[in-house]
Amino acid sequence: MTRHCARMVILGLSCAGVLVGMAPGDPPSVVWAQGALSAAPQAPTPQAAKINRAQPGSRTGVLTKAQNGTLWIDRNSYVLASGAFIEDANGNPLAAQEMQWSGVELPVQYWVGTGQAGNQITQLIVTLSE
Repeated sequence: MTRHCARMVILGLSCAGVLVGMAPGDPPSVVWAQGALSAAPQAPTPQAAKINRAQPGSRTGVLTKAQNGTLWIDRNSYVLASGAFIEDANGNPLAAQEMQWSGVELPVQYWVGTGQAGNQITQLIVTLSE
């Protein structure tokens, strides 16, 4: 009977985990303590990474088009590096997928990678017009 109850509790926790964002198949974070079932402490979620504005090598320009991860700044095309940090001028994160613009003139500050990432933007700050 105890095994059956334990399976039911874990099954219930697995189903509840789907509702709170656990991936299917992930083991539930539970521990047995003195015969009682309790949730294991969770690690704090990391804060979203911010652009390092003090990093040397920043450039400024005017973004005129952004499409499918390619940006046109001052008549030059750049590709967004995988994992590039993108923010608006207020420090709010922007998703690369949302950057589908044409016929715009937006001031930008950006950092270009070095070496093999020489034409890839690693950090980008976009000043959106009001």
